[in-house]
Amino acid sequence: MIHRKSLCITMALIAAVTTACAKQAPAGSAPEPNARYLAALMAAEKRAEGGDYPGADRILSDFAIKAKGTAEATETAFWRALYMVDPNNKTTSMAEGVKALDIYLNTAAAKTYKSEALVLKRVAQSVLALRAVQSATRVAGRDTVFVTREDEIASLKDQLAKANAELERIKKRLANPSR
Repeated sequence: MIHRKSLCITMALIAAVTTACAKQAPAGSAPEPNARYLAALMAAEKRAEGGDYPGADRILSDFAIKAKGTAEATETAFWRALYMVDPNNKTTSMAEGVKALDIYLNTAAAKTYKSEALVLKRVAQSVLALRAVQSATRVAGRDTVFVTREDEIASLKDQLAKANAELERIKKRLANPSR
């Protein structure tokens, strides 16, 4: 997934360099939105790779605000959703990421990453479904819900040790009734 994303960014960067070389911009003019878009994507990717997902989201949302009305601003919604569904992102939920992908997919102007967004949404929904099944198959103990069978065994061993200690205390008391 990361390799494909890096490949997409690299291809977009090559396209931007080729375009920039083909038409020389006048000196002192503002960079094309495409160059700013690529710079924002690269900066956001570095933040996300470092685990700073809120920082990556901030970079992309700032770009979208500054470039409002451009195709690139619309496409930042895909990247924001992509970082939301990343399992390493602990600041948002996968369900929020699915909602963000729905918004992107329902945006008429969004075109570049429609196929990727659709596949990513399906994968995220599958993960959510698997998590729901996993949580439904938890083993119920006496007073506690155990996540795994090993947790239940450990708890039962602890209860057995406590019962044995109580039994030993009672045996000692019965053996020495004068106390």
